[in-house]
Amino acid sequence: MPPQTKRVSVAKMLRNQQRPGRPSKAFMPEREEKPKYIGMAMTVEDMADELTIGRSIAYDLVQQPGFPSFMIGRRVLVSRKGLQEWIDRQCLERPENLDVQKD
Repeated sequence: MPPQTKRVSVAKMLRNQQRPGRPSKAFMPEREEKPKYIGMAMTVEDMADELTIGRSIAYDLVQQPGFPSFMIGRRVLVSRKGLQEWIDRQCLERPENLDVQKD
């Protein structure tokens, strides 16, 4: 009497086979991350990430008069150079924010 063989469906066999022309995931090289392009302006979310603040606070800042933001269509963008200048002005106007010793 011949030994019993296990029945396997054709679909299961095809699923377990390696597809021709496609490397298995185990042998795929990892993708290198592209360097992030740093433009002249950034989104409010990017600004929040860079300043390590929350998104809602970032949107509150954008609505302040004199803040270097502008709209293109429905997108709110912040000027990188303007943001740096705005931060510098804030530090000069409020010296208590600076971490310096007073004599």
